[in-house]
Amino acid sequence: MALAERADVIVDFTNVPVGNYVLGNIGPDEPFGGGEPPGDFDAADPDTTGQVMQFRVVPALTPDPTTPPQFLVLPPITPLPAETVTRRLALVEMASEFWDGPAEARLGTVDADGMPVGKMWTDSVTENPNVGDTEVWELYNFTADAHPMHVHEVAFEVVNRQALVANEEGETIPPATLVGDPRPPEAWESGFKDTVIAYPGEVTRIRAQFNTPGQFVWHCHIVEHEDNEMMRPYRIGPVQPGEPGSAT
Repeated sequence: MALAERADVIVDFTNVPVGNYVLGNIGPDEPFGGGEPPGDFDAADPDTTGQVMQFRVVPALTPDPTTPPQFLVLPPITPLPAETVTRRLALVEMASEFWDGPAEARLGTVDADGMPVGKMWTDSVTENPNVGDTEVWELYNFTADAHPMHVHEVAFEVVNRQALVANEEGETIPPATLVGDPRPPEAWESGFKDTVIAYPGEVTRIRAQFNTPGQFVWHCHIVEHEDNEMMRPYRIGPVQPGEPGSAT
């Protein structure tokens, strides 16, 4: 799970002995680029960031009235309509003029030649779905980091992910070139979401229906990134009075 992702889970403590248990985080204490510990990265510090929550299992005081998990039935998921528009969007890092490394992260578009076009927060809206339209957004990650991408005002489906030609650091090499076959969403991504992990060296495809007119944002949910140009406005439907950038 990445920043801002949520999961509905049921934990069955029926056969767990009485005692205290800690939910652990084995992700890295650095930008996540994929993989598993210990081969791909060192796990989080087990004394600090590796600890998320403590469960205290105590003897039952009354009979348990809950439904056993194996008998629970979730409501069916109605798939979204087929898309009418596919947008190619870019996650990019801008190199510093003063040191060896990135100075800021940006969002933007991918042009017809597969080249990323980074945009500032103050640039004009480039994503403007019609009210009621269903679109697929392709998130091309040109950076070496995994980014939790959040699209406001919609609940989307994860369509698939596909590898891109990348360098040794995992960064997509412009122009973006697809490699191999798409891979399906992870097992835990079968429901509707508003935040998805866009891994480096991949394009992540999501499908959303845009039903609410207005102006909203899509952004990376890493605070340092969203506050440093990795946030963009987008508009559903025509310009409305009072929206940022409108004349009235």
